[in-house]
Amino acid sequence: MENVLDIYGRQYNQLISYEEALKKFNRYLAYARMGPTSVYEVKSFSINNVSGLKSALDQVPRSSAIWQHTDKWHVAAIYIPANTGFKFSRKITNLFSHGIVDKDSFRKAWIETNGNYEYGVFPKKPGDAPSNARVKQASYIVADRRYPENEHSKIPGSFKKNETHRTHLISSQITGIEHHRGLLIDFDGWLNSNPMNQFETKVLNMTKEQDIVWSANIWIGSDNYLHWKYLIYDKNYHLITEKEWIDDRWTYIWRFDRGQERLSMELELNE
Repeated sequence: MENVLDIYGRQYNQLISYEEALKKFNRYLAYARMGPTSVYEVKSFSINNVSGLKSALDQVPRSSAIWQHTDKWHVAAIYIPANTGFKFSRKITNLFSHGIVDKDSFRKAWIETNGNYEYGVFPKKPGDAPSNARVKQASYIVADRRYPENEHSKIPGSFKKNETHRTHLISSQITGIEHHRGLLIDFDGWLNSNPMNQFETKVLNMTKEQDIVWSANIWIGSDNYLHWKYLIYDKNYHLITEKEWIDDRWTYIWRFDRGQERLSMELELNE
């Protein structure tokens, strides 16, 4: 059967049955109806260290996201119980944005995509509504459009036209959140689409087997470039893996609200 083609020339093993597709759709729909992940800002103590991170996550409902922004650092984190790393799908969220929100509308989308066949590909709609909406959302850390890209960047890859992405500090597949200034920043698009995406997928796959703590740490280094570091812990806060990227291609604006500098000032006074 693996050598059989459907009417659109697709390999049989690339296809999904309507019943399987509907089951998948209903699973994501159930999560969507429960609403996105709860998010809490931490203002009273620093969470850019393991003890602070654990203390904050212990004080909020399990699977809630936390974040903190100061004039020196930005942190976003979440405790992810096993088998909950893939609660949301951007492609299916895009279907929701096109009004496909029940069995009847999904059946119509299936027929539009595959005809009246039992097997086909998962329905999709044009565009990327979540991404288009996300780029318009507020963020504390944004590219400074007054400056061109650094032609001497050490980033090992590039697009024909380089750009920054308004991207998630915690994968939206975990949270279902597209719009939150505590969970979004600008970062180099090539890094976001390639090595960072690969690392995030590896971490998401870890959640199939175990609980993890996902922590993203952002700062501007002494080199004046924007740094992004993932620190991934097990349920006992032992470090499993980590990865850091430096965006030296773009210049950034680091905004902060009145009072958000307090924690960094306290840290300096105690040193």
